[in-house]
Amino acid sequence: MSKQWTSPNTIIGDAATGSRYLRREHINENFWREIKKGNHILFVAPRRVGKTSIMQDLADNPEPGFICIYQNIEGVKSKNEFYKRLFDLVLQCTDRSKKDKIVDVVSRWVKRYEIDDISKSGVKIKSKELDYESELRNMIPELAESGHHTIIFLDEFAEVINKLKKQNRAEDAIDILHTLRELRSDADFCKFTLVYAGSVGLQFVIKSIDRPKLINDLHPIETGALTESEAAQLVNQLVVGATMQMDAEIIGYLMQKINHLLPYYIQLMIQEADMIGKEQNNPQISHAIIDAAFDRVLKKNKNFEDWLSRLKDYQPIHFPFINHLLITCAHNDKITIQEVYNIACDAKHNYKDDYMDFVEELMNDGYFIESPKHVYRFISPFLQQFWLNKFPIKND
Repeated sequence: MSKQWTSPNTIIGDAATGSRYLRREHINENFWREIKKGNHILFVAPRRVGKTSIMQDLADNPEPGFICIYQNIEGVKSKNEFYKRLFDLVLQCTDRSKKDKIVDVVSRWVKRYEIDDISKSGVKIKSKELDYESELRNMIPELAESGHHTIIFLDEFAEVINKLKKQNRAEDAIDILHTLRELRSDADFCKFTLVYAGSVGLQFVIKSIDRPKLINDLHPIETGALTESEAAQLVNQLVVGATMQMDAEIIGYLMQKINHLLPYYIQLMIQEADMIGKEQNNPQISHAIIDAAFDRVLKKNKNFEDWLSRLKDYQPIHFPFINHLLITCAHNDKITIQEVYNIACDAKHNYKDDYMDFVEELMNDGYFIESPKHVYRFISPFLQQFWLNKFPIKND
């Protein structure tokens, strides 16, 4: 065997692109169908399904007549900063097109706002600070003149709303939601679409500020786990040209071990299996190597700590109750609806009126699955084992 070891084309942490990304055509087709109907989109999926990769792929490969831009807006800290970011994105997006009518619109904006530069890093303006909300209302209807449809993909939008709520600025969050709802329903904005996604459930964040009606016009597009055939295709894409070898039987065992076939879990397992194979100077991946890779993935808590910290962050008040459910499920391998209710009725929690809201959120965010009816389990053996390792003592 050659001394040169070539590792698979995996990526952990950042969004997958190119040969690291598996495009699911049915998601893309569904997206463009709904866009052409005039819908504004909310990507609904558990965490680590790959929403960011999907959004970036859609933005980078628009259908004719559309111009798109993607941005993660998690860092936005205020209402005015949000509107400025959206203002910049509209300018950046339209400036990319070389169509004559779009160039004319952008040239008009450059003069109007005394813009020095439009680049990936933002927009530089000579004049004093603008009222960005008002300017957006003025400029977006002008997009229709170009004949093109502008789509802005806003990743981590729920994080922005949640952050404002935590800073005791819920009214600012509500104002943003009201404004965006108004823009979406205005006929003058028919050539402008917003697409939302995030690593926490937007519906639950909005519900926490008691304004669910402000997003009930959004069309949900669900992006679940991979099918077995999709997972096998992704594995084969990742290992093309790699030293490690995996036959169909081993790929099947890998999928059985992962159980819930998220691209993130597949990438983690392929990476660890490759490292073990390299250490053993053994390119043929075996059941034993897959088992060892599973254990190694679990030992690296950084892979799963985010699942815990996110709950603490956006559900600080309700976290003790939510975590009680998770710990009970981890130790018992399941939790029944009766057990959920019993915990909810405990005096230290007292959630007997709305306990199912939290169970539904745990399912929406990729912690639980209902199987069979009224019985809830961890959707992933990785997460269940992480909770067992993190909380080895069962709640009373």
